[in-house]
Amino acid sequence: MSADGLSPTPPPSGARLGLQVLGALALGTVLTLTVVLPAEYGIDPTGFGALTGLNRISQPPEMVVETRFSAPPEIARPEALPFRQDVVTIPIGAFGRTLGATEYKVTLEEGQTLVYSWKASVPVVFEFHGHTTPTDGSPAQVMDYAKGTATEGNGALTAPLSGIHGWYFANPTFEDVSVELTLAGYYTLEPGLIGIH
Repeated sequence: MSADGLSPTPPPSGARLGLQVLGALALGTVLTLTVVLPAEYGIDPTGFGALTGLNRISQPPEMVVETRFSAPPEIARPEALPFRQDVVTIPIGAFGRTLGATEYKVTLEEGQTLVYSWKASVPVVFEFHGHTTPTDGSPAQVMDYAKGTATEGNGALTAPLSGIHGWYFANPTFEDVSVELTLAGYYTLEPGLIGIH
């Protein structure tokens, strides 16, 4: 007798425990075959998934995509030559000895793409911009892309105008520094360095 006056429940016999385990296994197998496999994996060995619609859960909705046989040039633009790659080291003199600034430019036609990374040995002032090179005496169109102070920059440019595009770097220190510029894309290196002799 227990303290509350009730008899303890005897443990189940081995046969009864075996039947309970077999029943749980059978139920698990039935649920796996009729619910889990159709709903999760699209496998329906019993046909119950198709009958109840469970097999549709595992199938993503069909999407109809319009096929286009041509893309506008701003999306896919062929080029006559392979893209080029260059690594350029740009020295910038000390602020106290020289002007402490220089520009590095490349030529891009409108729509051409340039991918770049640059890294300086100390923080430098930079401005990334481009402008047209008018030949009829009219003023140049100028577009600024980015500016600030940093030791590195990474990005891509699709030229919004034909002309020269690149960086103005200023060295605010009293020691010589250098910037390593890595380029890839469709461009020519002219005019290159501006303001260094």
